[in-house]
Amino acid sequence: MDANGVACHVLIDGWRTVSPRFVFQGYDDGVQGEFVRPYLDAEGKLPGRVAALLVESPDGLVLVDAGNGRFAPELDVGHVHEELDALGVHPWEVRCVIITHGHADHVGGLVGPRGEPAFPDARHVIHRAEAEFWSSAEAEALPNGAGLPAQTALSGLLDAELLDTVEAGAHVATGVEAIEAPGHTPGHLAVVVNEAVLWAGDTFVSQLNVPHPEWVSLSDMDGRTNEATRRRLLERAAAADLLLAASHMPTSGTVARTGDGYELLPSELP
Repeated sequence: MDANGVACHVLIDGWRTVSPRFVFQGYDDGVQGEFVRPYLDAEGKLPGRVAALLVESPDGLVLVDAGNGRFAPELDVGHVHEELDALGVHPWEVRCVIITHGHADHVGGLVGPRGEPAFPDARHVIHRAEAEFWSSAEAEALPNGAGLPAQTALSGLLDAELLDTVEAGAHVATGVEAIEAPGHTPGHLAVVVNEAVLWAGDTFVSQLNVPHPEWVSLSDMDGRTNEATRRRLLERAAAADLLLAASHMPTSGTVARTGDGYELLPSELP
């Protein structure tokens, strides 16, 4: 993926399929089925991916998220480090890591088996509200230990003095801007690369969220706020002709206005 001369590499941490009833809260086949069914596999599930992004900034390598790491052994995920190795990138060569949010499939790969930083020479950036949430009693009380990966990763980074918090927009490297995109989680970040690529993290979990930004996910902590964030990012992408890509969205492309809505025009990634 080229962002006006800056190379971006999508790193596939793994592939998985998910029920549309999870991807779209309150899914009603009678209402949404005609739009969703063409995307379902033989088991009636939506194919998706878990992905991170590597940016070859002039200031050095910038990694956006790090996949599951060791936190989902029952799934075929946790391959970000293998993807980096295939590109000839060593962990100590990464100069900055942007943490879009604290879910396991984004922070798990930030630490090794003993909780040590996986990218020991990188500045790690997270939104202040996101860091505060994952260190709160509310996160501690999440079912099934959902807060443990973020707590483990952030604790390890803090102990190593590698974690910085930001508020609002932050230019973390030349041509790389982290922007506020709340809703999926309280301090979720998206990333704009060289005013050419918009990496939306988990703001969009399906390509159907482009024409239907109101279809929120069960994974969204604040669905209505995330809907507003989607609409804002869609308008920015359409106005600036940005390539829209996201962690779980298996299709990337540019965004076109269609009346009072939007359409994704798929693009093949180099």
